Amino acid sequence: MKSPAANPKPAGNAEAARAEFCRAGIPDEVTTKVLKQYQPYLRWAIDTKLRPALQLWVEHLGSQQLSARLQKAPLLLCHTPEECSGVYLWLASIGADAERIQQKVPRVMARRLDQVQSTVWAIQQVLQLRDDQLPAFLKRHASCLIFKPERIGQTLQTVAELLAVPVKSEEVQEVVMVCDNRLFTINPAMLSQLVSFFCEEFGGGQHAARTALKNGVYRVSADTMRARAVELKAMLGWTENELNQGVTANPMILTKKPSTVVSNIQKLQAHSFSSAQALHVCASRPSIAGYDWSSTANKEKLTYLRHVLQLSQAELTSRPQLFSTSLARIIGPRSEFLYACKGISLDTSLAVSRSLSTITRLSDANFAARFNNLSASPPLVYDDQFKRHWQQRWTFLVCEMGLSYADICSCRILLQTSLLNTLAPRWHFLILLETAETDFKAADHLTALATLSDEQFAQAFSSASMGLVYDPNFMHCARGNLCRFCQ
Repeated sequence: MKSPAANPKPAGNAEAARAEFCRAGIPDEVTTKVLKQYQPYLRWAIDTKLRPALQLWVEHLGSQQLSARLQKAPLLLCHTPEECSGVYLWLASIGADAERIQQKVPRVMARRLDQVQSTVWAIQQVLQLRDDQLPAFLKRHASCLIFKPERIGQTLQTVAELLAVPVKSEEVQEVVMVCDNRLFTINPAMLSQLVSFFCEEFGGGQHAARTALKNGVYRVSADTMRARAVELKAMLGWTENELNQGVTANPMILTKKPSTVVSNIQKLQAHSFSSAQALHVCASRPSIAGYDWSSTANKEKLTYLRHVLQLSQAELTSRPQLFSTSLARIIGPRSEFLYACKGISLDTSLAVSRSLSTITRLSDANFAARFNNLSASPPLVYDDQFKRHWQQRWTFLVCEMGLSYADICSCRILLQTSLLNTLAPRWHFLILLETAETDFKAADHLTALATLSDEQFAQAFSSASMGLVYDPNFMHCARGNLCRFCQ
């Protein structure tokens, strides 16, 4: 039997502790949550520990921000702002996005600096990460910083065992670097159990384990995986072999509720696909059933494929990889690059479709090596700058100029025209003319906007009587006003 001294009563009861949180401006519901998650606050001396800690943080953050931080990091009061600032500054010093980590996983800032450092060093030692690889790792796996090195080591050892390779192998590093960001938050024993179940249930060996880890299939229980697979099999009309192949190729589909998958397929049908066509596309590439086809990005992608690249319904259905390929990062800039260097015919949609079927499977480096045209004047080089410029121009044409896809198709040279030097200032000038002259329509002069020299454009559209002169001063001001598209 324990003596009374072994289980002392709280220094100040729950009401007194709650009163201190209230005095610090913390809402009642937040106080209840914090005291439930970290009950030792109830045993803190009110005058000498709890009140000073609250006052210190209120002075540092203010009541509102402190309330928000406490909800995500209940142990925050156990440390001083200086200690948390030390963690923040150290993470920034190694190149990590400390601000993002603080927002996403505020509990990290409530740990001692030496604890965070020991965790990072353990990760770096086991995965053999270079210093320049740490920022990318911590961007994806910031949650690992709340765990002790021992727990991190257990998780990495589990990954190695599932892949059947040594823990310090390059394969473990490669997989972990792209794994689902909840990898380190799941108990290592449960991680092993769920990934092993996935491999045994659907086959595929170490390859299946690799894709399961990358896609975070361990976010759902074994029973849920089995039940969802059964429903998907019935819904998509798969054989047992097709089910196993589809699920091991795209484990992410098991992380979606069957009702969500059904809804997504119905939304795909709403884009003029028949039920058979939608099911064929999803059966060919199961991850497509996990996409929300009512989202703006996905609707824009389908519109681009149909109206800019002029692909027919049959061509789209026969090439499901296009559905799961990014418009902004791949389809848009690559198709435009091929048009620019005459890599595909401007008149034959089938040629476009065949080319896209090839280029969607190429890495950026391989695409550039295959299609770069250094002999052109100026040289055509597919790189990050080309992709960024395409995205900026596309956003400007659609959002700022309000052009339809038909307008863009009728004047494709717009997509190859400098945004800052030509498109932005000239369009701004034409809009001013449209405002000043009732019968003038800016959209009627797209070809002139893209093809005339600065002198020719000034001669054609300047109006001294209205005080509108297209000159270097005007172009400079217009670039400043519209530079947000180039950020």
